[in-house]
Amino acid sequence: MTSTRTYGTNNVRTRKRYRIKSKCRFIASLVVMTGMIIGVFGAVSGLDISRAITEPQYTEVEVCYGDTLWDIANTYKSDDTDTRRAVYEICSYNDIEASDLVPGMTIYVPEEL
Repeated sequence: MTSTRTYGTNNVRTRKRYRIKSKCRFIASLVVMTGMIIGVFGAVSGLDISRAITEPQYTEVEVCYGDTLWDIANTYKSDDTDTRRAVYEICSYNDIEASDLVPGMTIYVPEEL
């Protein structure tokens, strides 16, 4: 924005000067604007979609007569994993309940249990 002032016969152009009255408010507004720009850019470019670097690995297990989900979880889980958590993970991945097991059924057990 420029304005023209007349001093006698000379035209002098001066620039309007802006002053920051509150540094705290100025910095806060910069942070908010930067966050909004990053958010809009992320939403438009698809950066808000998270993707796994690797696909989870699973072991196929065929259920035999007398097998329980508890036994299968105990067999394939690591020593520091709770058996209840392992049973829950197996059930949620296979979309089954513990009572749904039948001999001959194939279930997938995560290798990272």
